[in-house]
Amino acid sequence: MDTNTNDHGSAFFRGEVNLNKKAINSIQGNDESDIGWIDHGIVEVPTKVLPLPDGVQTLEDFNHHISWEDAKSATLQLPEIQKAVISGKSGEEFSAEDQKNNLDWSQGKRRTFDLFYGMDPIEVDKIGDQYTIVSGRHRIFAAKELGLETIPCRLREKLFRE
Repeated sequence: MDTNTNDHGSAFFRGEVNLNKKAINSIQGNDESDIGWIDHGIVEVPTKVLPLPDGVQTLEDFNHHISWEDAKSATLQLPEIQKAVISGKSGEEFSAEDQKNNLDWSQGKRRTFDLFYGMDPIEVDKIGDQYTIVSGRHRIFAAKELGLETIPCRLREKLFRE
């Protein structure tokens, strides 16, 4: 009796079966309808659709990266910064305005601009209707706590074929 042939898929185990792309994707856990991720850049995201941030549930959860007072002051200044950014104002223009008003970075509008539009923006991923916070948990908590309707986030969205 030939032990290399039986009804239990021995050809597969010997590597003699060629799998199509759909089968390979299934084995790898990939959904064939998955197109991939699109980076929308920094966009306004409604705070009500964002989940409560893990590890930041109360004001006592601050002082890790930012104090509550610093987060609160920047967040309260954010609506003014959002309007200016939408109108085309740049970070350099905020710096010039701060300098004109004798404000250092820690007290000026450039700091708020940098916190939300700079090198380390809030980042969220979206799959379907669900958002996942990648970074910026304290800023999201502050925005929710202070009642902001939207918050600028770098949004990455996973797209699927219909």
